[in-house]
Amino acid sequence: MFLNIVLVLAILSAVAFMFLTNMVTAWYHILIFLGVCVVSVVIWVFLYALFLFLWSLTIDKKKEVKKTSKFYGMIVRETMTMLLFFSRAHVHIEGKEKLPKDSKFLLVANHRSNYDPITSVVKFAKNDMIFVSKPENFNIPIAGAFMHRAGFIPIDRDNPKNALVTINKAAEYLKNQEASVGIFPEGTRNRTEETLLEFKNGAFKIATKAQVPIVVVAMKNMGMVKKNFPWKSTHVYAKIVDVITKEEVMNSNTAELSNRARTAMLAYLEE
Repeated sequence: MFLNIVLVLAILSAVAFMFLTNMVTAWYHILIFLGVCVVSVVIWVFLYALFLFLWSLTIDKKKEVKKTSKFYGMIVRETMTMLLFFSRAHVHIEGKEKLPKDSKFLLVANHRSNYDPITSVVKFAKNDMIFVSKPENFNIPIAGAFMHRAGFIPIDRDNPKNALVTINKAAEYLKNQEASVGIFPEGTRNRTEETLLEFKNGAFKIATKAQVPIVVVAMKNMGMVKKNFPWKSTHVYAKIVDVITKEEVMNSNTAELSNRARTAMLAYLEE
């Protein structure tokens, strides 16, 4: 929605400029029009970012968020949609018909790029996706404040006691059907040559505590988006490789769930 608004405003601005300057008679004015459109997009995106920056200054990140916010979630999602568009990332997703129809869910995925959560939030928009994320991400200017207010949850990976608080909070969101929750069971971004890092079984406690399905997603080529920008577009791929039902979650332990999810991801990533 926001992306469409920006593009429409840019085109209208370019049209107004062309008429006000009376540049509507020669063929080369078309090239000028396209150039003005590009400049207008840059200006409107800058104004949007400035608006969000000023707004973010009013958000107290030290104040505990007890409920997710669909409004702030929409701001995060629409902004991420713009980021994907301007990064020239073309996302191909397979298997969305497998998604649970009557329940929020825990989404687990492999983690190679900062575009992994961005893609998931955008492509699972109807499921009100939020993520468990490292605390440093909440210090990112603009984004951190809105993520906090939307209900994204920081996790202290070095302190099991604090991590349990995060797991309980994520489980509560799911129990209340406030939002679907995403987490990367590798625990950190994979910068190695290995297809997948070892999984942290604790990530699956969120589903067992909330008694909700687990959606297993494998992503390919996400790491190329940043490398190709701005000169090349990038085709990235995401596939729902498994859906573990609520009943299966309730009858399994975290180690079994972790092994099943990892096996399903590897089968797709190593094709």
